[in-house]
Amino acid sequence: MAEATIAGRYQLSRKIGEGGMGEVWEAEDVSLRRRIAVKMMSPDLVESSAARARFEREAMAIAQLRNQHVVHVYDYGINAGSPYIVMELLEGEDLQRRLDRVGRFSLGAAVAAIVQVSRGLAAAHAAGIVHRDLKPANVLLTRVDAEDIAKILDFGVIAHLTGSDQNALTSPGALVGTPAYMSPEQIRASTVDHRSDLWSLAVMAYVLLTGRLPFTGRWLGDLIIDISTRAFPPPSTLVPELSPAVDHFFERALAKDPTQRFQSARELASAFASLADGDGRRPAKILVADDEPDMAVLMKQCFRAHLRDGTCEFIFAADGEEALQALNAHPDIDVVLTDINMPRMDGLTLLARVSETRPQARVVVVTAYGDMHNIRTAMNRGAFDFLIKPLNPSDLLLTVEKTLKQVSEARKSARSGHENSLLKTFASPLLVERLDMPDRTISTLVEPGTVAFIDLAGFQERTRGKSPGEVVQLLNANFDVIVPEITLRGGVVGRFLGDAVMILFRGRDHLTNALDTCLAVRAQLETLNRRAGKNSPFARALSMGVATGDIVLAEVGSRSSHQLDYTALGPVVSTAAQLEVMAQPNQILLSGDACVEAASHFTLSDRGHRLLAGTHKPARIFEVIQRIPSSPAGTMANLDTTAEEELQTTKSAG
Repeated sequence: MAEATIAGRYQLSRKIGEGGMGEVWEAEDVSLRRRIAVKMMSPDLVESSAARARFEREAMAIAQLRNQHVVHVYDYGINAGSPYIVMELLEGEDLQRRLDRVGRFSLGAAVAAIVQVSRGLAAAHAAGIVHRDLKPANVLLTRVDAEDIAKILDFGVIAHLTGSDQNALTSPGALVGTPAYMSPEQIRASTVDHRSDLWSLAVMAYVLLTGRLPFTGRWLGDLIIDISTRAFPPPSTLVPELSPAVDHFFERALAKDPTQRFQSARELASAFASLADGDGRRPAKILVADDEPDMAVLMKQCFRAHLRDGTCEFIFAADGEEALQALNAHPDIDVVLTDINMPRMDGLTLLARVSETRPQARVVVVTAYGDMHNIRTAMNRGAFDFLIKPLNPSDLLLTVEKTLKQVSEARKSARSGHENSLLKTFASPLLVERLDMPDRTISTLVEPGTVAFIDLAGFQERTRGKSPGEVVQLLNANFDVIVPEITLRGGVVGRFLGDAVMILFRGRDHLTNALDTCLAVRAQLETLNRRAGKNSPFARALSMGVATGDIVLAEVGSRSSHQLDYTALGPVVSTAAQLEVMAQPNQILLSGDACVEAASHFTLSDRGHRLLAGTHKPARIFEVIQRIPSSPAGTMANLDTTAEEELQTTKSAG
């Protein structure tokens, strides 16, 4: 295909890469006389309407993004029946090749790469785009102004955050992406959002720091089990010079439950960049970028007491480019003090680079008296403060100390956030909710909602003869699948009861959300068992009971002994628990009181009458079969005729 011309305009010269969707060629735009890259769809995929749709969607997705850390798209079209994408031509090497060459990255180099990738991801997520195949091979390092700039490539398997077309272009249950970098929810074909990309970004960070993947199953089924259920080796056990803070970062970044992870790319990047801070007892690091030779003398005079007691350390650079090199060599720099007018790279350009690559650092801009335009520009670009030349020693000292204090407070807040996250890991979500109540004198609440009990059917028989540790591991493996589906739909875990879990749903559509959760959990376990094979640790079946009505939330226990629990009580809890016991493997049982509302959204099957404990007459029980398209409001089109007639008669008699 060399020297072929695409669309009468783009003249191909040499192939520079290839992937699952097609080949990438270096080419020339003969109209604008510039070098570009052209991505051509593989000939064997051209006839696939789904593949063509994905290819077109990739072009449209990237074209929306105007971010320096995402490859730019110039054009899209069809040539001789084959789609193509025209992109900027980038020179450099991808992160995977760099990693293969160097073995592993230093903390500073890893921070520089991950922070930049996070900027591109943040732009994609803001546009409603989930990448779904983020990995080192899809990130290119290109050299710009003596600095490596990371660019995200290959948006070929993106999804949109609306979820409406998330699975429309792939086969149901198909693996889309690279398994080793997939989040637990992605690898089990659940709903994914931007937090799945954050998992992939964390896996990339782990690989850069350690030179190996956190989850290394020898075959696909084993890898699925690893990602879904098992812990990863703490990075400090693989690279001893890494601190425990690095381990804590990955405990959160690679949490199985998306709600326990970082919630944005910027939050993850900021936390990762702060890892270079160590335990906080190191000297404060200040980078001074100024081409005036007497600046170093002034700094040493003003801060001689700090230098003497070891609480302060200075690094000097003659211009912006030297400052960038210093930032790469010292990722733990706290404050950047920069002049505006410098050769090669000015202070305003440096400020923008610092904001992108070192979000935890604070920048103080130095400028001439009266230069309000530059001061305004600097503050708009994120400068923390400014100083006017000639520098007043007292003003300089006070400004730097104030800036260092702000950096310290921000990092202390980040550590406090980690501690609060750890506390929430072991505290009941209901208890955390209780502590957040504005009026803590109210000890009892009654509100409408739905309670569901989900039990791992046959778990006791399956674990007979296993050690306590093995039993706990199997139990947690299944709860790691169940709990994210609960939180995804607004549910709260009321309590773990052996091999069962009690769940509460309140607010709008609480019954629908509860039943959707039960169906989703059942489907996820079926998918995981199919993919993981005979060694799957996941439950082969679930027994589920659901009831709706007024839920009592109360403090229960011995107040005099200061031993209280905050939990759910009442007939709804009792009914749901009894229905779960009645349910056969993979059955979802619902009491008749809720079936009128449920029948608008689900197919129900009549299972007759049962006498429940604490009641005087038998209750009608229904099994929830599946989710269906919504029927007109108020109808019961999905109940069998006899059940509908009896319910109407009962309502009339009431």
